[in-house]
Amino acid sequence: MLVTCSRCDTTFSLSDELFKPGRKVRCSNCRYVFPLYVQPVVQAGPEDLPPLSAEARPDPVPGGHPRKAMSAVLSLIAAVLLVLLGYGGYLLYGVLFSDPGNALDKDASAPDAARADYERRIKSIALEDIRQFHVDNASAGRMLVIQGMAANRSDGNKDYIAVEASLLDADNKVLSKAEQLCGVPLTLFQLQTLGQAELKEALNSRVTILTNNTDVPPGAKTPFVVIFPSPPKDVRTFEVRVIEARDSPARRQGG
Repeated sequence: MLVTCSRCDTTFSLSDELFKPGRKVRCSNCRYVFPLYVQPVVQAGPEDLPPLSAEARPDPVPGGHPRKAMSAVLSLIAAVLLVLLGYGGYLLYGVLFSDPGNALDKDASAPDAARADYERRIKSIALEDIRQFHVDNASAGRMLVIQGMAANRSDGNKDYIAVEASLLDADNKVLSKAEQLCGVPLTLFQLQTLGQAELKEALNSRVTILTNNTDVPPGAKTPFVVIFPSPPKDVRTFEVRVIEARDSPARRQGG
C-alpha cells in the first residue's frame, strides 16, 4: 500500500499488514508526523470514462502491434521499478511502524522495556567536535550551521543515527529546533553556494546516508550538519542531542 506524506507529498510503499488507520508515522523526507488513514475509493461508471481515441483503441489483431506490445512491456517495467524504489525508500528511512524496540520513541508513556531499550541506544552515541558558525549563502542569506560528529560507543553496529539541534535565547527558551539524520558532510563551499532546496536534497541524500550512516561499527564516527536559515536574532546558545540510533539488523536478529 502506498502512503503519502500530508505535508510534502512524498510517497512510500507500506505493506498491508503494517497499515493501521490512525497509526502515526514519520515522513522520511521532511520528518513530519502524520496519522495513516484509508483513502476513499472513487468508482467511475461507463458514462464517466472518456471515449477512446483511435490510437488508444485495442488492436483488432490478436497480440497487437509489436511496437505497442513493447510499449506495454516498458510501461510495466517502469511501474515495477517505481514500486521497488518506493519500497526501498520505506526500508531506507523506515520509521519502524511496528517495532517499538527501534522506534524513535519520545513518548514518556511507552512501555518500560521499550523505553529502556531506546535509552540504551541513545546513550550509546557520543557527540563530538560540535561547533556552530554563520554562513552567508548566495541565495538564502545568513544561515546558522551546527556540525559535529556522532561516535558509536556501543559494542555493536548502529544504523540511522539522528540528532536534534535547538536554538535557545538568554533564558534558555527554545526558539527553533530541527532534526537531521547523520552521515552527510557538507563543505563550506556547498553551504555558501547551494540553494535551500539543494541543501535539503543534499542533507537527505539516501545514497550518502546509506553509505555513511548504516552499519556504523563500534568506535567509528559519522558526521552531521544541521542548518537554520534566517535564524532568530536573539539566539544566545544552542543544544544538540541524539534522538535515534538503531541497532544494525545483525544485532536485532540476535546475530
